[in-house]
Amino acid sequence: MRNLIVLNTKAELVEFLNDNTMHTLVNRVAFAMDLLESVRANDNVISIDDELGFMDDGGWIEIDDMGYVVSDAYLP
Repeated sequence: MRNLIVLNTKAELVEFLNDNTMHTLVNRVAFAMDLLESVRANDNVISIDDELGFMDDGGWIEIDDMGYVVSDAYLP
């Protein structure tokens, strides 16, 4: 069984995405604390764009109401 990675802030998410080699975050990553609240306020989706320090390539991460990643589209 794989360990679940829990990210609490946008800074942690950015660091994780910069160092990540996984092809998907589904069933492997969950959002908590400030990051969870921020993404919930945006209909459970966060764009991977210049707000996070990435080029706006249309990437995104979607979570369920509990904070687990249920869908994503990005290039590690």
